[in-house]
Amino acid sequence: MITSLDNKKVKEWTKLHNKKYRTEEYLIFDPLAIKEAKKKGLLKTLVYVGNKPFDFESSYEVDENVMRKISKQDDIKYLGIALKIKERENFKKRVLLLDNIQDPLNLGRIIELCYSFGYDSLVISNDTCDLYHPSCIAAAKDSFFKVNIKREDLSLTINNLKEKGFKIFATGLSNKTKDINTVKPLGKMAFILGNEGSGISKEIFDMSDEIIKINMKNLDSLNVAMAGSIVLYKFNNL
Repeated sequence: MITSLDNKKVKEWTKLHNKKYRTEEYLIFDPLAIKEAKKKGLLKTLVYVGNKPFDFESSYEVDENVMRKISKQDDIKYLGIALKIKERENFKKRVLLLDNIQDPLNLGRIIELCYSFGYDSLVISNDTCDLYHPSCIAAAKDSFFKVNIKREDLSLTINNLKEKGFKIFATGLSNKTKDINTVKPLGKMAFILGNEGSGISKEIFDMSDEIIKINMKNLDSLNVAMAGSIVLYKFNNL
């Protein structure tokens, strides 16, 4: 059992809270995500306090003080260190594009929504926040390992989607904006959600085929994850 806070491995694991050290691996705290990472062959190390939650070759028992240092949380019984997912695309019927999303919590929630509503792939722009931030994975839970995710220049993605017969819908306002309720589901649809403050960049916005909005009575805008939940539910692939 590891009891020293100065243990070399403990220091290495704790550094994974910092983005610059997440070059190959990262921390997972959600139990469902840890088990899914194991299932996908991406779990590298299991760290636990007390009883081992499941059999895993590369496992380390630590005391509560060490666990508290690594996790920066109280009452965590086990955590995982995992390898990065293989980014890929699977464009069939429904695709979501994220332009410059900056809150890892929003990103994680949107990943879970993509899995919940049957979206084929999620493509995030190069300037979107760190996919492997602990808050993102905690919000996404096991969906993190079940969604096809790719980081790419969205202009390339949009051109690729159009070649495959997708119609591109951006969320926002223009003189051609349509109420989301007037848009009929199509065979191949892709939707773009933008930055929490500034929305979709002009370059990406101008590449879309249609602009849609969610009509509201007392508010002008919604949190991007909340808006995403409405769009993804409205045009789901269930």
